[in-house]
Amino acid sequence: MKISDTTLYNLYLSNHAAKNNKGSAGKDSERSKTYPAEWRFNGKFGHGIVFKSIDEVRKYVNKVTGSKTYEKLWLENEGWRRSPNTKVSVAAKLNHNGEGIAGRAHIRESKIVLDTVCGFNEYTVLHELAHCLGHNHHGRSFRRDLVKLVSRFMGKEAGKGLKKEFKAFKLAFGEPRKPLSFEKWVEAKNRMEKARAVS
Repeated sequence: MKISDTTLYNLYLSNHAAKNNKGSAGKDSERSKTYPAEWRFNGKFGHGIVFKSIDEVRKYVNKVTGSKTYEKLWLENEGWRRSPNTKVSVAAKLNHNGEGIAGRAHIRESKIVLDTVCGFNEYTVLHELAHCLGHNHHGRSFRRDLVKLVSRFMGKEAGKGLKKEFKAFKLAFGEPRKPLSFEKWVEAKNRMEKARAVS
């Protein structure tokens, strides 16, 4: 049975999206490279504001999620499909058990949980808020939005510094290449089939 061009094109779109945003489906394959890049960035630029209380964190989160920058990213990532607004709740981790996990985002609940010892800082908050934009991974789209948040709230120099570390680890963070249109894809497929028939 011959598979239709429409079915094959949909498969191409799916593969294209996965290739350009590794970790977005299934295993978070780029987390192990993203963290060391962030650690190097933190070594050079620090963690930004250090918050003294959960109330200070909540005020900062409300400032970020109420900004035009966050709203724009949220709409681009179709955040409206998951919740009616950009609001993100904040909770403190109940116990500090030495795991080394500064924060965790619960995307479906629009909630971040922070370690009171190592998670009450600006960079960790922005990292978790980037997840809340709809990225349950550390792939290209997550890094793209994180760079935008860091540039806006920690400053342009910090944003450039984060880009530099991602580049050093060969991690893409810009807009992905657009897929071929159906018509262009059919042309490319037909050319390939002709080349195979000749060889």
